[in-house]
Amino acid sequence: MVRIVILRLLESFFRHRWLNIIPILIAAIAGVIFVLNMAPEYVATGRLYVSQENLLADLTSSGQSGSFWTTAAETTVSEMYELISTQAFIRTVIQKTDLEASMALGPDAVYETMTYARKVISIQAVGSNLVDISATGDDPTIVYQLVASTMDAYVQWKINNGYQESVAARSFFEALMVPYQEDVDNARNDLIDFLDANPNPVRGDRPPEETMELERLQASVQRAEERLSAARDNLENASLSQVQSESVTKQTYMVIDQPEIPQVAEISTKTMIMNFAIFVVLGIFLSVVGIAGGALLDRSLRFPIDVR
Repeated sequence: MVRIVILRLLESFFRHRWLNIIPILIAAIAGVIFVLNMAPEYVATGRLYVSQENLLADLTSSGQSGSFWTTAAETTVSEMYELISTQAFIRTVIQKTDLEASMALGPDAVYETMTYARKVISIQAVGSNLVDISATGDDPTIVYQLVASTMDAYVQWKINNGYQESVAARSFFEALMVPYQEDVDNARNDLIDFLDANPNPVRGDRPPEETMELERLQASVQRAEERLSAARDNLENASLSQVQSESVTKQTYMVIDQPEIPQVAEISTKTMIMNFAIFVVLGIFLSVVGIAGGALLDRSLRFPIDVR
């Protein structure tokens, strides 16, 4: 059975060999025409340096980027792609570009604009500390603005993230200060009241029960003061963190290469080859379909084995 199929296919091909080659030739010619008429694209690129260590972060014990199994650049790339997938972040990026005008044209235009921005932006790690942010499109101004806006939005997001955490911590400890101060005042008042009611004896020592109560009140005052002092220290640390958040972020994420408006359009050789290959594969597929169809539709006896 296999022999019959192979013979039929070969016979179908060689009987109209030039006709079967025509789809491949037509597809190849169409591929060449398509590649030659491809619209050129503009590419804008910026480079961000991510520092794993800096002096201010060490002095203030701030968290660093990266870990022992991922580099700082890889962590940043992953984080940026996650942010770009959110509407809030991509909306912030678009807001500083000429695409902002499209955001007022209705829900469909908003969705298309966000999808386009996510599609043209590309982020990749270059080594352990360098991150390349690029955009590819047919408008040189738009791709430049998208790269610059993405870099600015990410750095500002890092600043705001640390700032908001510091504000929340500061508000939390400020709220604790009031009841902690009241506990200290109450403990001191209780101690003063006890001493007023039970002054030191002129002769001899205090009775054991008074001594125990005095020690209890003094310990209560000490605990309340220690708790208030700890809350005060934490409040000071939160205030310090709030002030130094922006400085640490700007030292950790530094723009090494600012993007520039591309002046010359580029056509990717890889893209050209892939597009041409698609046309050629399509032509081969059509040719194979024609050969198989010719073999199936031909019911005549071509070989002695057909008689059997």
